[in-house]
Amino acid sequence: MRRLSLVVLSFLLAVTGLYATETLSYNGVTIEVAERGAELSRVYDSKTGTEYLWLGDPAFWGGHDTVLWPFVGRLQDGKYTYNGKTYSLRMHGFASSSDFVLTERTASSLSFQITSSEETLEVYPFEFVFTVRYSIEGNSVVEELIIENTGEGELVYGIGGHPGFNVPLEEGLEFTDYYIEFPEAGDIKRCLFSGVPLMSGIEEETGTVSDGRMALRHDLFLDDAVVLSGAGGRAVLRSGKGGRAVEVSFPGARWIGIWQMPKPDAPFVCIEPWWTLPGPSGEILDFGTADLYRVPEGGTASHSITLTLL
Repeated sequence: MRRLSLVVLSFLLAVTGLYATETLSYNGVTIEVAERGAELSRVYDSKTGTEYLWLGDPAFWGGHDTVLWPFVGRLQDGKYTYNGKTYSLRMHGFASSSDFVLTERTASSLSFQITSSEETLEVYPFEFVFTVRYSIEGNSVVEELIIENTGEGELVYGIGGHPGFNVPLEEGLEFTDYYIEFPEAGDIKRCLFSGVPLMSGIEEETGTVSDGRMALRHDLFLDDAVVLSGAGGRAVLRSGKGGRAVEVSFPGARWIGIWQMPKPDAPFVCIEPWWTLPGPSGEILDFGTADLYRVPEGGTASHSITLTLL
């Protein structure tokens, strides 16, 4: 019943004009993408009748799959510096609140784009074209994040993904029946926050992951996201009691955040690939020296997240 009500809610938001969406169906998979934030808002497999992506019940969390750009997480005092000037930037950057334009539609893909403007230059001193492309390939949805530097000098950015998934994925199961498996795990450690969700710079062994698996419990998220290093490039959400699962692959991402709104009955979990970390606690970050990505003048960079429906 909850899943049906979420589908109705998503439909009502679209038809009432609260956000405009584009829909694409290919090979039995249907996706919906909101122009606001180029946010993937639905992933449905008609072959199994499964809604994979969290449909944004505002009683828990109104998002679906937020694009984190040009920064991941928070900054100390919401500020950073570059070339001696101080700028203010909202949590997770401005892509999620930007109105993207659909620039290309094919039988199996949708591409959305924003470009730098006077407004963006006030908070982010780089000229750019930022493209988010979604492609359906077999039973996978591939999200490509493409940054083009159209200005003078280097472009500096942070980037990450924020896909949320329904848990449970099947009727008759519970949240605690699920776990997240890291098939390529190395030496997994937890990156600790300070008193607020800013990085403390401390990593420690974590009991939340055992033998490459993280069993889901609601109390794991009382202190915000569980941020892991060494998890590898893949994570699989599944239950030993069910048949439906989803794999998230994120080549090159050095960290992964596992998060849900800290509510005892929130029926979703986010698996967030992060190529860069939030800002450090107690320090105004300097983009000129920070551990962020850099695109040379005239250059292009890209990152990808693939959701494979199992």
